[in-house]
Amino acid sequence: MSDTAIKESEAKQFGQKVESGTSDSSQMTRQKYEDAKMELQDLLGRKKQVDANLVNLETHIYLFEGSYLEDTQNTGNIIRGFDGYLSNRVDKKKQKHTELDRLFSLSSSTYQKALALADEKDQESSQDDRSTYSSESLSMRKDKKRKLKLIDGSRKKKRFDSIERDSEEEGE
Repeated sequence: MSDTAIKESEAKQFGQKVESGTSDSSQMTRQKYEDAKMELQDLLGRKKQVDANLVNLETHIYLFEGSYLEDTQNTGNIIRGFDGYLSNRVDKKKQKHTELDRLFSLSSSTYQKALALADEKDQESSQDDRSTYSSESLSMRKDKKRKLKLIDGSRKKKRFDSIERDSEEEGE
């Protein structure tokens, strides 16, 4: 065999190896892409779950904090002080706690975000509820509301009339 024939046969073999190498590498690249895509989907699902857990935890903290502030408003608490323990008088007018008294909720960096996420979910669910009602059911509900208003109005009128009669009888 001549040198050119040997070179051509080597080139063919090399060319075939390169072609099979590119198809193997493209398959490997495709497989890596699919694996990365699946891993990303799993991680995004876990992130959503962690966010939902965080929102629930923030809500529980908010509720516990509110119950603590309500339970200790007469005697005192760590936020407003314990002056109620020193004075033995009971205030007729209860001091309501304000949002500024919520030390734990306000100190959380994720609390506002949790509230925003909860509001978004509520709005989405209410929009879904509105879109599921047909126009017939909406008109039926409106009619029912009108009837209830009429009934409620007639009850109020009857009560008002009976009060007038009672006052007239007392005046006689």
